[in-house]
Amino acid sequence: MKRIIYILAIALSLVACTDEIDKSNRYTFTGETVADFMLNRSDKYSHFIEILERAKLMSLLSTYGQYTLFLPTNEAIERFLIEQDSIYWATRNDDVPYETGITSQLLEDLSDSMATVIAKTHLVEARYPMAEMNEGTLQRRNFNLRSLGINYKVVDERFYIMINNQSPIIDGDNLLENGVVHIMGKAISPTSKNLPGVISDYKYFSIFNAAMIETGFQDSLLLDREENYVPWDYNAMGYGNTSGELTRQNLETKFYKYTAFIEPDDVFHENGIYTLADLRAFAEKWYGTEERDNPRSPKNALNKFVAYHFVERELAYNEIVFHNFYYTDKFNHPMSIKNSEEVMIAGFDRYDYFETMAGTLMKVTKPLSTTQGADIFINYSKREAPFNQDMRKHINVRIIPPTEFTTIKDEYVNFSNNTLNGIINPIDKILVYNEDEMVGNILNERMRFDIATLLPELSCNKMRYYRPINDYCYYLQANYFKGLRYRALNPLLYLAGTQAYYGDVLSVVDDMDFSIRLPHVPPRTYELRVVLYGHGIVQAYVDDEITGIPFDINTRAEKSGFVPDSETEDNGYDNDKLMRNRGYMKMPATYMLGNIVARDADHARLILTRKYFGEGDHWLRFRKVSDGMSFEADFDFIELVPLNIISDPTKPEDRH
Repeated sequence: MKRIIYILAIALSLVACTDEIDKSNRYTFTGETVADFMLNRSDKYSHFIEILERAKLMSLLSTYGQYTLFLPTNEAIERFLIEQDSIYWATRNDDVPYETGITSQLLEDLSDSMATVIAKTHLVEARYPMAEMNEGTLQRRNFNLRSLGINYKVVDERFYIMINNQSPIIDGDNLLENGVVHIMGKAISPTSKNLPGVISDYKYFSIFNAAMIETGFQDSLLLDREENYVPWDYNAMGYGNTSGELTRQNLETKFYKYTAFIEPDDVFHENGIYTLADLRAFAEKWYGTEERDNPRSPKNALNKFVAYHFVERELAYNEIVFHNFYYTDKFNHPMSIKNSEEVMIAGFDRYDYFETMAGTLMKVTKPLSTTQGADIFINYSKREAPFNQDMRKHINVRIIPPTEFTTIKDEYVNFSNNTLNGIINPIDKILVYNEDEMVGNILNERMRFDIATLLPELSCNKMRYYRPINDYCYYLQANYFKGLRYRALNPLLYLAGTQAYYGDVLSVVDDMDFSIRLPHVPPRTYELRVVLYGHGIVQAYVDDEITGIPFDINTRAEKSGFVPDSETEDNGYDNDKLMRNRGYMKMPATYMLGNIVARDADHARLILTRKYFGEGDHWLRFRKVSDGMSFEADFDFIELVPLNIISDPTKPEDRH
């Protein structure tokens, strides 16, 4: 029944903007700014106007730009002050009092610093109409540099979009000249607890929390931002702030984020696990008994179990796979907002691979080619039976959407997956890593890694899957990434909203000598492929060993032998073989490049080498060797393909 209610809520979201909202208060491009909207209705919003003025942000909302304001009514602000003041007085004598920053119910007693926190919590520098609020988080952080969680509720047959599962939008999509205003029935409380603290607060995660404490793993989840981070001053270095139509943005902050995939206690109970001792015994069944008496050791079974549940990146539900994602298409004139489903070919699974804090991979899949395409799974398999029969209960682990989770049990109703430094995603089965299953089934396939997947910092800092305001091109310095080495003075450029796999590339100009750490794949021999766009001659290295001869990254037809499938008599079969003999492959048939399918575009994948990758780190390096000519390279994605996938003639590799 709860599942039905959840599905009803999603269905209602399709009509919410037209059927449920009182249109008498809708203002569609009337010439008003966001500031005008409030001032013209000051009888309803005078409290928040005062808060904005004390935060010195009111004048900003009358200027050119694009803003989303989650605007609390006067009544909402009054209730907020009462609630926060009550929390202060209720806990002030505790050993660890809960500091809200508010010690009075009166607005005039609010400090200017706290007014600034409240104002910035409700303000986002981007236009987000309700139709673009996918379940998970907003793609851009608020002015406090905190993510805002999005989920849905149906109350008395009315659909609401909820912010952090606490504040409903009661009148949305007031579209204005410089943004959009959503009226809130409750003020948004600033997120103040980190990921381990929130996990501990939710008592229905008590078994996993006990394991996290036993292993000391919570100590690995405390970072939020790099306090001593100093961005490059690219303008002072002579690069300027614009290049043609690209707006380049310096990153002023470097965040560290984490995502937890956690079983509620009920999932453990279904498997006969009720205590920490039960979970310890379960972990030893799968991971062995090495370092049994030292739970803080990475070799300890319980430690391995816990570590496999965390990734060092921020992955809200709508950011896990590239699906239904909004971005600016800079190739249209004028620029327009596109949805990823306009460029991805319908009916193909969306997937990605993430390295966990155990140092092993998990695969996430939205299986759009099946009847299960509405969901996202960890370690998804289409086999009738797993490779390892004992893994039957531990593959196809469904990530429970936050809205659905709040409907499963009454005690989950106030669950919010958003924390100060990460995300909690509940799951419906016990998550286990088993090498036999991964090698024989889950990862026994062509693995394609987008550039943003290879660099977790892009997820932590809301660049991956980010809809740029004016097609931002991010300046990035080499030491921004721990998985990248860059030997040049020029900045790296990360471009989002471009024509590429998952809509992004890492761009290098003029100089090129950089290395990127490859994912920790199970030990075996792989074929390594890469997609680089541009012009210039480079030498490739794997683990500092020269790989092949220098090659031109211009992969146009005259070098690769490319012929469109439509111009062949066998739908490109012989041309595929010819290109492989030259060290190339056509692009995947899963997405569009402009107005044509990528496979039909005059680009190619480069086949670099076949190599055994054992345990530990492995690095792929590219060095420019063409002197006296301009150079530009866009790094799109790599592929690691087990040799048995290539050599099995009964199961030829697909074109996707």
